[in-house]
Amino acid sequence: MLFTSLDYYLFLPIVALVFFLTPVRFRWAWLLVASYYFYMDWHPWYIWLIVGSTLIDYTAALQIEGAANKQRKKAWLWLSIVANLGLLFTFKYFNFLSGEAAKVARLFQPEFEAYHLDVLLPVGISFYTFQTMAYTIDVYKGFAKAERHLGRYALYVSFFPQLVAGPIERSRDLLSQFHFNYQFEYQRIVGGLQLILWGLFKKLVIADRLALFVDEVYGHPAQYEGFTVWLASVFFLFQIFCDFSAYTDIAIGSARILGVRLSQNFENRVYVITSFNKFWRGWHITLTNWFRDYVFFQLTPMGRGMAWIIVATVISFTLNGIWHGAEWTFLIWGGLNGLFVALESLLSKPADKWLSRIGLSRGKPLRWLVDFALFFNVAVISIIFFRAVDVQTAFTLISQLRFWEPIQLHLSITDVIDIWEFAIGVGALLVMDGFHWLLRGQRIDVFLSQQGWWVRWVFYLFLLHAVLYLGMPPDREFIYFDF
Repeated sequence: MLFTSLDYYLFLPIVALVFFLTPVRFRWAWLLVASYYFYMDWHPWYIWLIVGSTLIDYTAALQIEGAANKQRKKAWLWLSIVANLGLLFTFKYFNFLSGEAAKVARLFQPEFEAYHLDVLLPVGISFYTFQTMAYTIDVYKGFAKAERHLGRYALYVSFFPQLVAGPIERSRDLLSQFHFNYQFEYQRIVGGLQLILWGLFKKLVIADRLALFVDEVYGHPAQYEGFTVWLASVFFLFQIFCDFSAYTDIAIGSARILGVRLSQNFENRVYVITSFNKFWRGWHITLTNWFRDYVFFQLTPMGRGMAWIIVATVISFTLNGIWHGAEWTFLIWGGLNGLFVALESLLSKPADKWLSRIGLSRGKPLRWLVDFALFFNVAVISIIFFRAVDVQTAFTLISQLRFWEPIQLHLSITDVIDIWEFAIGVGALLVMDGFHWLLRGQRIDVFLSQQGWWVRWVFYLFLLHAVLYLGMPPDREFIYFDF
């Protein structure tokens, strides 16, 4: 059930209506039933993976909290970690590793055939396994209490707005909320609907239209050169931001209608980057924080030097890349970003001193422009590995960037897509950026609540007309459904 489908906008009001009509002590049960139905609408049998993960981690957390010694606690923690990583390995990485092992085996036995599992990748598995692992680790470290109520814990694992593509929530933030008794609140529901409408605009009007240009260029890498490849990569950077942040907006909005707060996952103008460290503090925040807390901090105990911090940074980001998929392209993309973050941390102070000597000290507009041009273009080149279907295609596209003839903007666009489609996508992108600039870090509902009623209704009518008349058909899945 896609967030952009009519089915979802029949499902959500029914869930909300029944939720507020249900006696308080049974509301968790209704949300659990709705969440399981939501997931089973995609593939009914895979609900057992969520149930299995829920039971293992629920039991492990209770045993960890009640264990008499550290060895027993650690044994139950490792059971949880191995079970969750085992699920990921089986469904996400087995076929890839089997294929790579077969390539090596064919060097000695040419007729060797790889064994492949004929299974679909369960939607959301990377998200809910990381969420449940974080729960048991937090219980082990004493950062969270084990949940005694199996039903509420099951709801924490499967809560439908964030089940498929996050945000990846910590138990102290989300699980505790299922013990509250939420009442119908008009302003909160209005705020949720505002976020949903804004998310639909970003997904259907911007992301899916930019995808027309991106898909054509990346689907025929040898046909396009220079500016066209660069523009397609810029568009993909904006496409994935609009696509994934749109999902997050709709998820947060849907949860808010039910009285549940989900974590922020993106800063509004994260694409206006002048630093990789700043970028990763505002991009897929809950995943970045997950790797920071459960990987990076574990690799950098007190007393280690800068060299080891750099190694730990690269390892953490490489694992972040692999989390996205079992492809060499994701590993390279993650490793590159880890290297960029590490080098920036290492070289930023010497670079600041040198640039200040030539009149480009921080705070000056020209310095900002230089930083933006550098970091944005490096990000654009690295994102090629994320989008390309394989490493060979990525290097083909990067090699095509060399051929920069005098730019004929009109031809570069119309050779790929209709100029009208291009104009709608870019125009909507500028509208989004202008609105994000107005927000200045505020939530949409907070900003709109400070405006007059006529401003709010202009906003609603503009977005509704844009979604209904300029939006693409709502049949393209969100990009992060693949992860």
